Amino acid sequence: MVIRFINCKQWGIKEASLQKCAKKAEKFIPKKKGELNVVFIDDPYIRELNKKYRNCDSPTDVLSFSYADFDDLKGSGLIGEIYISVPTAVKQSKEFKHSITDELKKLFVHGLLHIFGYNHDNDSDYKKMNEMEEKIIS
Repeated sequence: MVIRFINCKQWGIKEASLQKCAKKAEKFIPKKKGELNVVFIDDPYIRELNKKYRNCDSPTDVLSFSYADFDDLKGSGLIGEIYISVPTAVKQSKEFKHSITDELKKLFVHGLLHIFGYNHDNDSDYKKMNEMEEKIIS
């Protein structure tokens, strides 16, 4: 799987730390051929996506779109897309008292796990997903 990080330079994000995290994540997720795009955006754009696809008219930190079940995209090689709001990540890094790099890695891994079927709809699923996030990030 090829993971493309988009808009890193625009936001001053060091792609190397995310690539290192992606390499570690590959040990824990199923092997897939294709591309995954990780796009860094602002709050108005993620708010628009959140409203369109989740009926939530507010910004959020991360949105994931898995294309595994879309027949019209199967030949494209695109596995999915993860959108991360940098301004929201900055706010959360201050709130949780860790670096913006750590917050971006957490959001990337969270989105990646959603792409590969993890969810947090109930306490049991939340615990499994959280444990997997910790394994990858630590």
